[in-house]
Amino acid sequence: MDIHRCRFVDYTPHVITALAFSHASDPAAPAIAGLRLAVGHSNGDIEIWNPRGNWTHELTLPGARCRAVEGLVWAHVAGENPRLFSIGGSTYITEWDLTTGYSRANLNCNASVVWCVGSNVSGSRLAVGCDDGSVVIVSLAGGPGVMEFEFICQRQESRVLGVRWYDDETVIGGCADGKVRVWALGGENRGRISGCMKVDRSKTESTLVWSVACLPAKGQFVTGDSTGAVKFWDAKTHTLVQSFTTHDADVLCLAVDAAGTRVFSAGIDRRIHHFSYLESKTKRGTRWIHNDGRLLHSNDVRALQLFECHSHSLLVSGGVERSLIVQAADKFQHGPYKKILMDQQVSNIVTCAATELVAMFQDSTVKVWRVGGDRHRLEAKIALADDDNITCASIGEFTPKETLLAVGTLNAVKIFALRRADKKLAVRKYRDASFDALVSGAKRVSVFGAGRLLVQSPGDQLSLFQVCDTTVALVHVLEALDPARSELRAGFDHYNSIRAVALSHDNTRLAVARFNNTIDLVDTGNRVPPVRLATLSCGVHLMHFTAQDTLVVLGDDNKLVDLNTQQNGQPLMTAWAQRNSELLPAAFLRLDHKPQGMFVQDTKVWVYGTQWLCFFDLAVNLDPSKSGAKSRKRVRDDLSINEGDASADTVEDALFDKEIAAVHMRRVEHDDPDFSASSKPRKPFWITQKYRPILKVDPWGERDIVVVERDTFALPTTAAFEVASVKM
Repeated sequence: MDIHRCRFVDYTPHVITALAFSHASDPAAPAIAGLRLAVGHSNGDIEIWNPRGNWTHELTLPGARCRAVEGLVWAHVAGENPRLFSIGGSTYITEWDLTTGYSRANLNCNASVVWCVGSNVSGSRLAVGCDDGSVVIVSLAGGPGVMEFEFICQRQESRVLGVRWYDDETVIGGCADGKVRVWALGGENRGRISGCMKVDRSKTESTLVWSVACLPAKGQFVTGDSTGAVKFWDAKTHTLVQSFTTHDADVLCLAVDAAGTRVFSAGIDRRIHHFSYLESKTKRGTRWIHNDGRLLHSNDVRALQLFECHSHSLLVSGGVERSLIVQAADKFQHGPYKKILMDQQVSNIVTCAATELVAMFQDSTVKVWRVGGDRHRLEAKIALADDDNITCASIGEFTPKETLLAVGTLNAVKIFALRRADKKLAVRKYRDASFDALVSGAKRVSVFGAGRLLVQSPGDQLSLFQVCDTTVALVHVLEALDPARSELRAGFDHYNSIRAVALSHDNTRLAVARFNNTIDLVDTGNRVPPVRLATLSCGVHLMHFTAQDTLVVLGDDNKLVDLNTQQNGQPLMTAWAQRNSELLPAAFLRLDHKPQGMFVQDTKVWVYGTQWLCFFDLAVNLDPSKSGAKSRKRVRDDLSINEGDASADTVEDALFDKEIAAVHMRRVEHDDPDFSASSKPRKPFWITQKYRPILKVDPWGERDIVVVERDTFALPTTAAFEVASVKM
């Protein structure tokens, strides 16, 4: 077997411009089931991340050309699911539908360009800061999809750069003239400026108050400005309490905890600083102190968010470096941290081994390379005329001389025929008006068989098409089980949306996994009605069919199972899964990086992440002596939310887990007493960290595989703030 390494794919992640957690912190309550993190990018894409299961990238809301995301906010009304809003370089506020990926509503603020947005505690209003100095109040009382203009607060001359709600009747904004203004929204002074404070002025340029954060539990609020100062203010008297000049450049973002005793600041100088509230018996002795600072980013920090629950305190930051950095706020100074860079859980690279083509899509462009021997060549670069960013792509052999490339956005699906001609790749676009009328867009496309095309619409309808020489004909719409409507109980809107799709080797059946942990089997010929294969205890992260028509499933808990798909009285789990699913190696269970992809080649199940590549051989039993069954619970690092963390430290649970593992080990040894590494010529498990960072791994022929890598140092970047180095 040969491994073909490809380092020519020039994938470049986009700058992170905004972060927002879907729920407010509550240190006394357990983690909320519907908790999500929204990550905004400079190309307009919004990623939705689940902090459970070692951080899972669930879906991406695609943006469009010249539409950056400059701000994100969730509005959460008790008893309802959170609603996501974004702003970016225009006069509009956009509400997003997480089920379809479309914008649910757009509202013109009747003012100039929007610079900042904030939601009140009750989730019933938005405050929007604009370029002309106005603050617009928007009502959300109408429910999802309804935004109503309420009124415009008293206008002043300077741009509003940052806005936050102190309570439901007070809005605080930082302005471009070096002043902090307070607007009252209730009583006789409704909409009027009730307070104005000045920050220190720079000698060379005007001071900008970039960020504002409120501490209602302490009766204070905090600001960060372009002089690098972090200032604490009294919210009642509008006077300065304390000032710190710990930053060497602009402070762009602030984060506070629920109790109002910790404040984190970050900005252009790349450092994240920590301030804490020091209690004293006397009022004069009570004050804020600067604890420490930490340098984890290599460029500007644009966004900072903090979430607290009963057993976790997550501090997430991002910026020009293009990576998410997660750390435990409780262990800020010396605790561990996780850097998520070039994560490909939602992949944008596809391959076709038969024609030796590798394709990568980004924004509205698709690049196609041909790999031959030890050489590669860029064969085609296709730029879509549409402004929408590409959501999916698939490539497959059509005829011995032609390859089909299907590219989808939320509003259209484009099909291209690629033909090799005179050492060049000729690109022919399919122009079929009837196909364009049938397909309004796609979340997922898949080319398989002899010109078959599977399209998953934004509404999760699965349609099968036949691609001919010049036309694309609808074969039929696949039947699907109607999921129970329980989004409100689950805590997020896309609970019943399709998460993953897998085709069987003979292309006759389709496995459909949803976010509600169910797996359905759908007949691609509509000859047999769809059936429910299983409902798992955790989410389905990856799945793939084997040549024996079984379905290999990898869950969010890194547990690998092999399921029988034939309804002939067989048990749901195969013999390999019954024996080995609880004996997965500790080296696999304790991986720091989330698995990104999986495929089956012969009897080997290949699984890969950003920093590692491994396989399981389904024809060989695992070695019990190397399993992680003796310590089933994941080692707690406080960098992601795990359901068992709250009870993981109790002695009773630890003893119970060890007893369960011992019973399983004794049963395995009884079934296979002669098991040893020397008696098995084939490796049951293999892992390496030689290839990194990995973007994609796919089969390349019957036995070979291709590994697509992208070196971190090859990413283009802008000049970063120079930090003084200290030699030890």
